[in-house]
Amino acid sequence: MSEAATDASTAPADGTRVLAGRYRLDAVIGRGGMATVHRAHDLVLHRDVAIKLFPSVAEDEDVLLRHSAEIHVLAALSHPGLVTLYDAGSARDGDGLEEVYLVMELVDGPTLAERLRTGPLTVEETTALGHQVAEALAVVHEQQIVHRDIKPGNILLSTHTTDAPVKVADFGIARLSDATRLTMTGVTLGTVRYLSPEQVTGSALGPSTDIYSLGLVLVECLTGHSVFSGTLAESAAARLTSCPTIPGDLPPELASLLSQMTAREPDERPTAGDVAQVLDRMLRDPGATAAVTEVLSLPRTRVSPAVSDKPAPRRSTRARGVAAAVAGALVVGGSILAVQAASGGGAAPQPGPTYPAVGGNLGSALTALQASVTP
Repeated sequence: MSEAATDASTAPADGTRVLAGRYRLDAVIGRGGMATVHRAHDLVLHRDVAIKLFPSVAEDEDVLLRHSAEIHVLAALSHPGLVTLYDAGSARDGDGLEEVYLVMELVDGPTLAERLRTGPLTVEETTALGHQVAEALAVVHEQQIVHRDIKPGNILLSTHTTDAPVKVADFGIARLSDATRLTMTGVTLGTVRYLSPEQVTGSALGPSTDIYSLGLVLVECLTGHSVFSGTLAESAAARLTSCPTIPGDLPPELASLLSQMTAREPDERPTAGDVAQVLDRMLRDPGATAAVTEVLSLPRTRVSPAVSDKPAPRRSTRARGVAAAVAGALVVGGSILAVQAASGGGAAPQPGPTYPAVGGNLGSALTALQASVTP
């Protein structure tokens, strides 16, 4: 990525915009307060990509350097369950204002949110999906990156690869935005229905915040509806006083795991590696009866929590802090859009990357999940 914006955005005669003389912007496939996501075409490598285009930022070389440092971290992440970052840069728009862009893997297929509109997943499908997401989270958490917006809309179900049908989008975007001031100081990033208690109260965030959100997502997969319903204020406040209701007909191992993932205290939650290990064992041996706590009690590799923009509330004023945090969550709880292509139409899908084949019960569950979203 260049250290200063370049006049690299051109507009051919037909009005189509080309970034850096290379990326032709096509249809808009997502919008949010932070960025607009386009389906695009790489004119050099002749492949379709997704481009996340951020609004103009200050003419500050230090800001651009921080962009570059954070983007390099994202580029170093590699896992079949992560949406790949290909390139990044900055260019000036038609008004001469600088825009930062990320070039990412385009995933053709529905989001988990779209899939859940047709009904809940089976226990086996939910276990397989959770296993893949947890494995991806473990890789990212090792780099001290916290997603902060794990939700069904950021989990993509690819219909064009048989070995890695579940992908997590927008990794590090929340951290990237916070570090480079692409958003206002103090903004709570994330979607209200999937916020962790510490996000609601404005406390420091660590990897365990993603575990809580993933736990809510998995419960929703099993039930077909959001764990904390009601207005946004009610949803945000509910998790501070109660734990999610775990379906009573689940296998004991899965029920215990979900309860621990959604514990109100961050230190009581398992790590992403713990979650992946338990779910992998369940998939390989559905009849296993060993207690989940045998795995979760293993020594954990702790990752230092991210620094919050505001101090954690004191216990003596917690009630007032909660009320203020809920109000803040209502204002800034907008979602971070997933890099997601609209289903159907457009250019022919690009072949997905090749990964080792997944066999056994995990492979069967992933195949069933993929079949359920393939037109």
